[in-house]
Parts: sequence; C-alpha cells; structure tokens
Amino acid sequence: MDSQETSQFDGPRAARPGELDGVLDLANLVMRQVRGYPPTIATDYPFIYNQENLGNIIVVKDGSRIISMVAIWVNEIQLASARLKIGGINCLATRPGYRGLALASAVMQAAHLHMQKLGCQVARLTTGITRWYRRLGWDTAGILCSYELNHSNIILLPNLSDEVDVRCFDEPFDDTILEQVGGLRDQDKLGGIRTPELMKVLLGSGSDPKVQSVWQLILAFDGARPTAYLLDRDGVIVEWAGPANILSGLARRRFECCAKDQVSGSKMDRQTKVATSEKMLLVGPQDGHRFLKILQGLGMPCHRDYWGMLYILDPKGILDAFGHQDIDVMENNGRMIISRDGQSLSLTRQQLVKLLFGPERIDGFASDVLPLKFWQWSLDHV
Repeated sequence: MDSQETSQFDGPRAARPGELDGVLDLANLVMRQVRGYPPTIATDYPFIYNQENLGNIIVVKDGSRIISMVAIWVNEIQLASARLKIGGINCLATRPGYRGLALASAVMQAAHLHMQKLGCQVARLTTGITRWYRRLGWDTAGILCSYELNHSNIILLPNLSDEVDVRCFDEPFDDTILEQVGGLRDQDKLGGIRTPELMKVLLGSGSDPKVQSVWQLILAFDGARPTAYLLDRDGVIVEWAGPANILSGLARRRFECCAKDQVSGSKMDRQTKVATSEKMLLVGPQDGHRFLKILQGLGMPCHRDYWGMLYILDPKGILDAFGHQDIDVMENNGRMIISRDGQSLSLTRQQLVKLLFGPERIDGFASDVLPLKFWQWSLDHV
C-alpha cells in the first residue's frame, strides 16, 4: 500500500455507535487469537469495551473494517492531597496486512490529544516494546515494590491484638464488604478512587487469558467496624489499606494461616528431606504509607521495578495538583522548558517523565520536591 491508499482511510478518530463489534474483532484477533487464546477481550476488560466508553476508543477504518485501534480508560488516583486523572492505554492493535503504514503511531498520537481533551494529566501503559513507545514521548517511570515475607522475617511483625477479629471473604463479594473496603481505601488516600460498583467490575475482570485468578479479601474488624484489609490474588497481597500497626499484624496472620494450610495439606515421604520454605509477596509503592516504613525499617527483602511507562499530558496540571504552583512548564519547539526561581531546564518529553516521577534523578532541579509520587494499584491499571 502507498501513501495515496492510506489517505483514503477513515481516521484516526473516536469510535462511533455501532462500531464496538468491529473494535472487539480487531482487539481479539491481535491480542488473543493469533497467540492461541480465546477471544476474551470483552470479559477481560468490560469497563473499557462498552457503549459508554466507546468514544474513548480511537480507530482507523478501511471501508467498513477497523484496521487500527487503541482503547483508553480514564480513572482518578489520590496521592495524599493530590488528585490526578490518568488515561490508561489498552490494546494498541493494527490488523495484519496494514502494518508498516504508521497507523499505530497515528492512533497513539490521536489518543494523546483525546486524553488531553478529557482533562487527563498523565497517561500510563505496560508493554514489552518500550523502545517503540519512547519514540512517541513515553518513558519508564514510577516504582513498584514487591516485599518478600517468609518464615525467618514474618516473626518480626507484631501479632494482632486479641480484640481484632479477622474474617476472610471469597468471591463473589457482596456490596456491603466492597463498600467497607472502599471506605478504607478512601481514608488511606493512596491509589485509585473507586465506587463499590467499579470495584466489583474490576474484581470480575481478568487481563491474562492464561490465568484464572482467585481473589480473597482479608479484613480486620474492631467490633462491627472494619479497620484494615488485604486483597489476596493467588497468594500475593496485591492491595491493602488501613493503619500500619493493624496491617502489620494482619499480614503476619495471613502468612501464618497460609503456611499452616500448606503444611497440613502436604505429604512427606522418604524422598522429602526438608519442607519447602513458604514465602508471600506483598506489593506496594516505595513510600506514602507508614506500613511501608515498618517493612523497610525491618529490612524486609524488596524487589524494585518500574511501574509501567508514563506520558506527560499536562505537566503544569501535575505540578499544581501536588501544590507546586511555583514551578512553571512550557513547550517550545518540541522541548519542555521547566523553570523555578530563575532556574530553568530544557528537556525532552521523556526526560520530563523522569524528572517528575523518577525513579532516576536526572537533574538536581527542584530536588526538594521532585520526583513526585505516582502509584496505582494493579486492580486499576489496564
């Protein structure tokens, strides 16, 4: 195909009523079926692929066929007093036979503009082709920490008080439990802002067709009132909220219960010399909660990784949200000029990602307030 043929394409533009089936057809083809998986996109991401969110899916069409697309899901996160509107990127796909025409770049650039119009300050995605997205201004940023709890260190965490009642809830979760969990989430002001209805949808979704996830909520009660919770996904604590001392005891209780179940359910024979040493991973940010200070103060083993790729849509809006109105940002000839108190710095958009959200310290500019915190729980990213 040549440039004359591509000029006849319709888009990139927002999807229209009646085009959802075509969107799902392409997403399933590229993201599922060519990889040998069933076409599960609609049930994996029901909060994205529905009529209400259709206008947040960018498409290119050739006649009646959608040939390239990317989906956007908007949600909000709270980081202490700061609130950010995040545009999550899902299923960037181009139909075989139409590749090499820069359609993916076109729909992504259209998605950037669309998210800016929606008022998003930051866009986020996860990918195995980071180099391709860097060409468009994205870069790896933020920190994901995975803390290892095991038999030798779990005893360092305190036991729960006898007054604390621990209850475990399996799927499906009722509305009362989800409302209580949401209340604890709101109190912590760390991560996604959700209604009970949204949390139910997110828990019922799955992004990996190879894995059937099992969710369990573990709540600590002080009388009738829940005070903390852990969200367990297949033996990994992927989300939590509540006071640090209760979370510490709740994590210890959870580990000990799981280890006891594994030992009681295992069989020893002559070939077994030493029982397997159990461990439990607990996911969280690097800072922003006293529970993390307890884990770090005890020297709990921690694996650090980037928390995805970010794209800065509204740098001034980000800084204002964190209360740093004294820092200005403007774009000039493709460069981002950031200034404060007579000091200025000229950066690429990728460098601005690193300056604002780290983890690397690329410059000492405004080092008293930068980098900023960024955190989404795994339940909230797409």
